[in-house]
Amino acid sequence: MGMIMAVLGGFLAIILGIIGLIFWFKYFLYLLGGSIPLILIIGGLIALFIGITEIKDTLKSKEEESRFDTFHEEPKAVESSANRKEEDKEKSD
Repeated sequence: MGMIMAVLGGFLAIILGIIGLIFWFKYFLYLLGGSIPLILIIGGLIALFIGITEIKDTLKSKEEESRFDTFHEEPKAVESSANRKEEDKEKSD
């Protein structure tokens, strides 16, 4: 029985909302116009917060990456001219 009452109550709220919107459409537009600056301010604050957080995360990940970057390429051994000649002969064969 409770589910039927919820459906009927929702349907009644929709009907009353449409009727109220028809009769008070002018006031609805005032409310809508007044809420646009507030929505822009809130949206801007959210975008600013997300941007700052992303910059902090990027800097932190670069810092951690440089701290844990322990791989260093070992210097190559100096080859003697005799070793180079032997390698050249092997390549030409």
